[in-house]
Amino acid sequence: MKPLSLGDIERIEDYEKHRKEVRQRIIALKRVRRVSIGPRVSLVFENWDTMWFQVQEMCRIEHITDPQLVQQEVDVYNDLLPEGLAIGATLLIELTQEDDMPAILKDLSGLEETVWLRYGDTAIRAEAEPGRSTEEKTSTVHYLTFRFSPLTRAALADATDVRVATEHPQYRYETRLPRETVASLLHDLIEN
Repeated sequence: MKPLSLGDIERIEDYEKHRKEVRQRIIALKRVRRVSIGPRVSLVFENWDTMWFQVQEMCRIEHITDPQLVQQEVDVYNDLLPEGLAIGATLLIELTQEDDMPAILKDLSGLEETVWLRYGDTAIRAEAEPGRSTEEKTSTVHYLTFRFSPLTRAALADATDVRVATEHPQYRYETRLPRETVASLLHDLIEN
């Protein structure tokens, strides 16, 4: 996937002029690219547009205008955009105020290492960003990469049943991806 560049990021004043339309477009895009895996976990498949929006919003919220600081934001989010035949995703563990957060985060430690994308005879294990889980707890946010070969990309294009699953001892769930989600992911892989 093409990385973000400093030139892609609009000045805050310019962004504000069309932010409402951008937000509506990104919300619609994320609706297609967000799937629930069981009752507590969501996966958002990221792409250039979602990461561009994150940088724009971060600069807006934090009033970041210095080009060097904007470049730092670009670099952070570029690390989440995988290169080559790959799809990036953000895994979110959803908690409420009523939850026993420390206990749940301890029980789900290592969850990010157990996420799979499956279709036909293909199973792609997500690669997780290291250092976000310990034996004592896990983070509520994890960044994953699903790497494809030309053959597994072609198989995805032909697949009629694509699923994402977790195989953690404390959290075993599987979700079928809607066709529009698969089509959006294929678009990302064609861009590479």
